[in-house]
Amino acid sequence: MKKLAIAVRLFAVALAIGATACSQADKNADATAAAPAAAAADDATTGGGIRYLNLDTVFANYTLAQEISKEGQKLMLDYQNLERQKQGELQRLGSSIEQKRNSNGYLSQESFDADVNNFNKKQNEAANVLGARQNSISAKMAERQKVLQDSLDNFLRDFNATRHYDAILLRESGVYFNPALDITQEVIAGLNARYKAPAADASK
Repeated sequence: MKKLAIAVRLFAVALAIGATACSQADKNADATAAAPAAAAADDATTGGGIRYLNLDTVFANYTLAQEISKEGQKLMLDYQNLERQKQGELQRLGSSIEQKRNSNGYLSQESFDADVNNFNKKQNEAANVLGARQNSISAKMAERQKVLQDSLDNFLRDFNATRHYDAILLRESGVYFNPALDITQEVIAGLNARYKAPAADASK
């Protein structure tokens, strides 16, 4: 018998955030070159300066991102369990047909062909079920990714409305940033303070 092989498409949740920026303020023509430490301490209220955040650290500590990550892991675990179940069913059915054939249990070619056709039907049904589950997971996680993206974008927009930075960059996009420009912890604290978990479903 031809062995069944159902490939598992591992779903990876890729999350990204665009940096928030406002127009570059006019620089004072009379300003002299400042030392790096002085530039890092630039007062945000002047409307100047660039800051950065570490996206990995934000995702690791932002409650919403943690919840979405756990949700994605559960969906994939459920998928893998379903895949194992379908594979087990097909393997048992295939073994039964093989054993019956080896023991001369088929009295006619028609009887054997009927079991083989049933196996092929079950195999196609399993592939369809798994494909539908993969599509459902992809759609669900895309929806949750958009929720996270909107949450970060909206927060950074409001956050920068009071800071007036020229740009907020991602640490992952650069080679080196002065640590004094890091606002990661401030962003995490603000995100978590702003986030409200959805109310539990009383019907569950």
